[in-house]
Amino acid sequence: MAFDLERTEKEFLSSLREIRTRDELENLRIKYFGRKRGILTKIASSLPLLSLKEKKILGPIFNHLKGELRQSLKERESDLSSASPKSTKEIQQKPLTSSLLFDPTAPGKEVFTGHQNPVISVIEEIKEIFHYLGFTYIDGPEVDLDLYNFQKLRIGKDHPARDTQQTYYLNDEVVLRTHTSSMQVRYMETHKPPIRVLFPGRTFRRDPVDATHLPSFYQIEGLLVDNDSSMTDLIGTLDFVIKRFFGSKTKTRVYGHYFPYTEPSIEVEVLHKNGKWMEILGAGMVHPEVLKNGRIDPRKYRGWAFGMGPERMAMLKYGINDIRLFYNGDLRFINQF
Repeated sequence: MAFDLERTEKEFLSSLREIRTRDELENLRIKYFGRKRGILTKIASSLPLLSLKEKKILGPIFNHLKGELRQSLKERESDLSSASPKSTKEIQQKPLTSSLLFDPTAPGKEVFTGHQNPVISVIEEIKEIFHYLGFTYIDGPEVDLDLYNFQKLRIGKDHPARDTQQTYYLNDEVVLRTHTSSMQVRYMETHKPPIRVLFPGRTFRRDPVDATHLPSFYQIEGLLVDNDSSMTDLIGTLDFVIKRFFGSKTKTRVYGHYFPYTEPSIEVEVLHKNGKWMEILGAGMVHPEVLKNGRIDPRKYRGWAFGMGPERMAMLKYGINDIRLFYNGDLRFINQF
């Protein structure tokens, strides 16, 4: 493939040297950039067939080559437009250099790369910890049906829990999901136990913007379904994950809570370095009705679920006191992580 790219470039530059009219230049453009039969178009269509390793190497080279050849076409078009008949011959003699053949002794250019947002880093770290425990992960729709976001999670049309969600409705039946819990029933409908899966993704609520709230934020939902899971398994798993994430000396505690889709339900707190207990996630045993809505027999299987906010986890881990810092695009902040 690399050899084909180099040969393609050499042939293009050779043809470009022979161009004398704008019509000839247009024919060359179509030959290499035509939508259906262009040489570069055909190469681009073959890139997805390569292995991931080959894509990482050859993809950037191809994109750079494509840009260089387009630029050469523009420069030659400009030359032809401004050149007099006398100077056209001189233009044909203008040396054209290859973008793939380079001088290794030439000084390099400083390359400024992007930097991963700490929220994404936290999501990846949480995924890696749960992967060690046998969990996979899957994305889900950010625009979802009220049926999956609320009703199949035992949050009916008149349920008071809807008041705390502050939902964005697109119409009476479609919403911007308020939590990634909407993926619980969706996943169970198409997968049989045993189930161990995470649902990371963006969620939306009509919260006012302040130091601890945003109208759009991330959440990581976790779901386990088998025939012998218990509340002690859930608490032990969450304690293990929290200690792996914050440190082995991290202190945790749980207390009873209420969620419509789990019974019993708990919230988990960690002891912050300022001496205060901070709530970081909610969890509980999956309600039998939710299992039934997911086409799983609650008489044979049981499960547990949890939901955590990676922004909150990042704020506690790195000592950040304003959630807006994650999304203001300030590189001075991002480059610290």
